Amino acid sequence: MTEERDVVVVGSGAGGAAVAATLAGRGKRVLLVEKGGPAAPLPDAMDAVYRYYAHGGLSASVGNCLLPIPTGTVLGGTTQINSGTCLKTPDETLERWERAGTGAFRADEFRRYLDLAWTKLRVTSAPDATATVSSRLFLKGLERLGVPGGHLLPRAESGCVGSGRCCFVCPTGAKQTSDRAFLLPLGRPDGPELALGTELIDARAADRAGGPVRVALRGPDGRRRNVSCGRLVLACGTLRTPYYARLLKTGLGRAAGAGLSVHPAAKLFALFDERVEGWKGVPQGAGVVDPDDPNIRYEGVYTPPEMAAVTMPLEGLRLRSWLKNYGRVATFGWMIRDESRGRADYPLGADSPLLRYDLGDADLARMRRAMRFAGRTFFAAGARQVVLPFNRSDNVFDSAEALERADLSGLSAAQLQMMAFHPLGTCGMGRVVDENLRLAEGVYVCDGSVIPESLGVNPQITIYAFALRLADHLS
Repeated sequence: MTEERDVVVVGSGAGGAAVAATLAGRGKRVLLVEKGGPAAPLPDAMDAVYRYYAHGGLSASVGNCLLPIPTGTVLGGTTQINSGTCLKTPDETLERWERAGTGAFRADEFRRYLDLAWTKLRVTSAPDATATVSSRLFLKGLERLGVPGGHLLPRAESGCVGSGRCCFVCPTGAKQTSDRAFLLPLGRPDGPELALGTELIDARAADRAGGPVRVALRGPDGRRRNVSCGRLVLACGTLRTPYYARLLKTGLGRAAGAGLSVHPAAKLFALFDERVEGWKGVPQGAGVVDPDDPNIRYEGVYTPPEMAAVTMPLEGLRLRSWLKNYGRVATFGWMIRDESRGRADYPLGADSPLLRYDLGDADLARMRRAMRFAGRTFFAAGARQVVLPFNRSDNVFDSAEALERADLSGLSAAQLQMMAFHPLGTCGMGRVVDENLRLAEGVYVCDGSVIPESLGVNPQITIYAFALRLADHLS
């Protein structure tokens, strides 16, 4: 038996939820497919990682460095486990996309969708009351160094009380995730039909204009579900969507998977005399762009102690000492607008992508610069010690002078302790999908994979804007 729908959307993150809800609100019969289940706050961060992060948080690229790349498998996708930070697509980027296109993408039009998403997500600057001590110290250090531009970051939130758990499912529901902003209450008459615990196993593009798209799903009971639809929207995320794009066996779909950008990121730890208690407040509450390199962006971060125990670049008695004094430890991070590119391949299927990424020399130099700048800033704020994110015994510094004397030029990519956030580009607009995000007859893509370059800013608002734009196009 084959069911019929107007639209099938696969993935409930920023792209999928916005497309599905908007089209359903306009009278379309929409089936929204999500492999994960609903999110619930958990007391232990590691439990949340295991339950809601793809592969239990162990997704990573291989290459000249190890780069864990966290994404969400849960209702709301990665918006359930991100910081909530909202930064609009840079104007120069939008203008570049318009110039590179054939006329269907217009920067001014896209800015209107950015504004619409901004309003829908209730974006507001993090209030002073919820700023962490880490953020306050970093801003203090910037001021003492005479570095301008430090500011509290705009966030998708409503009524945040600063629980410090943004990346491990918000415990109060204040963070405006994609399901909260677009789907709740679930099951309402003007909303999409929701299929949780369900995954896409096969798809066939329409064989002619106006013809049906054939979709095969597997539900939580393991049974096959066949659906015929007018439009299929792939919103499975940058690391999974290319598999399905290739499955369609279209000329452009075969190119999916290349062009992966990831915002390589790292953080440092700083020990202060005063109490910091990083769990109190909005972890990513403050930020600043590097004064000399706009491709480096510094943003707040917090690592719960149960995770710091396995992620701090320390060992033995040194690690024990820092964890014992963790209430006085501040953290701050940074990310790189990368020039490097990787790719995703699928020798074992959609759920086990093989991610290849080499950090290039220019991005490695930015990493070295960023860790020195962040350490210098915390020392200016009064830090007693800082731990830089590389795996060597000489990574702890007792003074700003010692940090300035340190020769970091010999650090290799393999020695750095990094993560990567915001994977983008594997179905890039203008390369795999067209400017209306069309991949094949009746098939569209709407997630971070369509963003054709590294943004240098947190991308969720950009993805929401693409989704709202696509919903208007499909209407």
